[in-house]
Amino acid sequence: MIAHLFNAPIGEDETAIGVSTVGSSEAIMLAGLAFKRKWANKMKEQGKPCDKPNIVTGANVQVCWEKFARYFEVELKEVKLTEGYYVMDPKKAVEMVDENTICVAAILGSTLTGEYEDVKLLNDLLVAKNKETGWDVPIHVDAASGGFIAPFLQPELEWDFRLPLVKSINVSGHKYGLVYPGVGWVIWRSKADLPDELIFHINYLGTDQPTFTLNFSKGASQIIAQYYQLIRLGFERVC
Repeated sequence: MIAHLFNAPIGEDETAIGVSTVGSSEAIMLAGLAFKRKWANKMKEQGKPCDKPNIVTGANVQVCWEKFARYFEVELKEVKLTEGYYVMDPKKAVEMVDENTICVAAILGSTLTGEYEDVKLLNDLLVAKNKETGWDVPIHVDAASGGFIAPFLQPELEWDFRLPLVKSINVSGHKYGLVYPGVGWVIWRSKADLPDELIFHINYLGTDQPTFTLNFSKGASQIIAQYYQLIRLGFERVC
């Protein structure tokens, strides 16, 4: 349902995948781990070192991005903000990208101002740089604040999986009311964007259950409440 909302290319040959999380903080940790592992696997295949990964963000990111970088040993390359422009400049972000960049993180709804970053321009500039260099640096969209606003109020805005380099998106379900606090989501464009080796398979309840989370035990009330509101209100009534 959320993958459809974010325009994932779901068809016979392409299937989006995602997990519920404890807010966007866990969602960002999981997305970052997927990018790091996929980048490391690629570098190993090419016989190159994979000990100095970096991630490019704006200096306006929420603290969870700093936590990810510090906890999982990824260099955080921040695009500095300027007077009158309080979000990440896509041109400056792409200039900071190198072969060790696991992804560029764009924000749909800055923590400081609520402003959307220009994900489409970032995508277009990064497509050109990847073509020029032979790299394949992807984009993650931190839509914690805007992920359940833009699809309903600005459906024409291109920020999601309609852009080819956007490989994963997180959203905070609890920022919009009518649900229990602490529900978040992370969606990957396709199964290929989430390395299989990060997924554990358990059968404690008698059947296979794939799991990719930082914690294990949590209640289902948050998921049920969010699902109920989405199916009860529908697209039109959410608007």
